[in-house]
Amino acid sequence: MKKYIYSFLSFVILMGMASCTKDDAELGGIAPSSVTFTIQESAKTPNILELANTSESFMSSWTYEREVVENDSTYYKAFGSANGDSVEVAFAEAGNYRISLMAFFEGGQASKSEVVTIENTDASLLDTEEFRFLTGGPDNLEGKVWKFQRFEVGHNGLGPTSNFFPEWWAASKNQKPTLGHYDDELTFSMDGFKYTLNNNGDSHVLPAAKESFFSNYGGTVGIDGGEDGLRVDVDLNTEDWQWEMTSDGDDRYLNIVNGGFFSWYVGESKSFLILELTEEKLHLRTIGIDGNAWYYIFAPKDIADADEETDPVKELEAHDLFDNFSGQKSDKLNFETDAALVFEESYEFRLNENSPSWLVGKYERTNATGDQGWWQNYQAELPYRIDLSERNVFKMKVYFDASNDFTTPSSADETPAWLGEVAMTPTIALRLENSTDGEAWRSRAESLYTLGEDEIGTWIEVTFDFTTVMTDANKDGSYSVPATEVTFYDKVIIQIGGEGHTRPGTFYLSDFILQ
Repeated sequence: MKKYIYSFLSFVILMGMASCTKDDAELGGIAPSSVTFTIQESAKTPNILELANTSESFMSSWTYEREVVENDSTYYKAFGSANGDSVEVAFAEAGNYRISLMAFFEGGQASKSEVVTIENTDASLLDTEEFRFLTGGPDNLEGKVWKFQRFEVGHNGLGPTSNFFPEWWAASKNQKPTLGHYDDELTFSMDGFKYTLNNNGDSHVLPAAKESFFSNYGGTVGIDGGEDGLRVDVDLNTEDWQWEMTSDGDDRYLNIVNGGFFSWYVGESKSFLILELTEEKLHLRTIGIDGNAWYYIFAPKDIADADEETDPVKELEAHDLFDNFSGQKSDKLNFETDAALVFEESYEFRLNENSPSWLVGKYERTNATGDQGWWQNYQAELPYRIDLSERNVFKMKVYFDASNDFTTPSSADETPAWLGEVAMTPTIALRLENSTDGEAWRSRAESLYTLGEDEIGTWIEVTFDFTTVMTDANKDGSYSVPATEVTFYDKVIIQIGGEGHTRPGTFYLSDFILQ
């Protein structure tokens, strides 16, 4: 597979990017008449122009713009730029182009512009490696179809504009299957630079961009996924949509024109920085309406539709699960501590000095800070996916030490920024999660029990009944999927005392069992 590397030492530009320029201007006391240049057609083709600065300047900078007629208005869009007294620029498509020279003199700088008309489209200039990667080439008039590479980590992503990777969030494999964009088909053709988006009746829309989307395209909300976004049911008219490519120094952009948008709508941005373009991958970055950087990874339709999942899939099974935390347990259940939790098996427990002892598990939360303290769980990954369709009720005996402090909160500077002050809670939760999901907390099933005051300082048996638990297994914010119908859980987690705080606590466990 050949890869197109975006380092342009020569400047060959094929189409334009949105911007605006000034007319001839005087800056620093230099008259525009001091700026002169010549434009000569290349002997190779009239679509390649040779530009020469004839001013008595010591430095020159060129910009190129293309005339665009859209929605009954005419304007110029930036096409690219170059530096040097003698440069060459290729205009593949017929149309009007504005060429501007900014010349720098000892006493300041000034600019001058001239509009040229390219009479005919030169298809030979369009048969480039990058265009073939994107469209399949000039002979493929139907164009090349791309889809989200949903089995690649980071196929959607979010980060600050200060860097070029999804620092804040990179989507896990197939993370958002219900919000409307995984079945979208994006087709790019060299025939008229046609761009088509077949959204199969629905599109994914960033919450901050919903007003913009409805204003431009209409539709109705199919699923409101909260912070995850909206699935908007809408039929699109893509008849006039087109694509184009531009350069800005060493950067290359893929732009959508004439009203179109890319799958996963994050605002009205039509310009996408190309991070990578190969025969099998299109990796893009744009700035959303929220001012953040959003990332997209696409693959050709045949690759995206193939089962790219390489992780071995565990079998869906039903087995006995039991652990008395003193050496007797199922062979498929192996609990481990998470973060700073201390767990002691076969702890010799006595209610008081005169009572008999028996062996249990001692669950001791520490006062560690940060991630090591906020989530101190006892967890076990199973070698299979648990079948909850028939066996779905767990029981466990617990003892909460009366010395535990459930009222004094951790200070806000010791807890996650989004929580503030948090106290330990008299709760025990049993969670079922998917170990292969990077955001397993979103699709988990949880059964939570809160102890009353009369239950602290004494042994009680707690029942975790998952027949009544509804989950967000589709990650659409609806919590509409019964836990008993979810088939991807392979992890069992016991959490005592809540989360997000740094308060220590001591608890005891015995006789964990799946009924």
